[in-house]
Amino acid sequence: MRITIVFGALLVAALVIRPSISGGQTSIGAGANAHAHAVQAKAKRAKAVNAPPVQSGIYGFSGARVPDPTAAPSGVIGECIWIFDADNKNQVAKGDCAKKDPGNFRVVLKPGHYVVHGPGGNQTVEVKPGDWVKVTSIALLPVAF
Repeated sequence: MRITIVFGALLVAALVIRPSISGGQTSIGAGANAHAHAVQAKAKRAKAVNAPPVQSGIYGFSGARVPDPTAAPSGVIGECIWIFDADNKNQVAKGDCAKKDPGNFRVVLKPGHYVVHGPGGNQTVEVKPGDWVKVTSIALLPVAF
């Protein structure tokens, strides 16, 4: 019985490691080769998904001020700027101004033409690859007597 088990194991090993029809590679080698191709294909897909981050957009200040030229503008806290597509129909992004830095924002955008909505009105901007466009949007408040 021991001889039958050993013979059976040798027979299975001979069938698994036999030369394949293509190029004399063993079946194990062919399987490893197929696995290597699958790993390479997965790595290529990962590179496509992990593309470098967009290196362009807009930054600036959003707030309000009184007509007194000596008074500094006050910055907005929270959502402070809204970016729409070139046709000014669909919002594509928004900027948030933090409490620790009121009025200042930075929004990453792909290169293109946009309409920026802020307290000071709407502005059209063109973002070029690798460039950051400065936007200042300040609303003028009425003076109280």
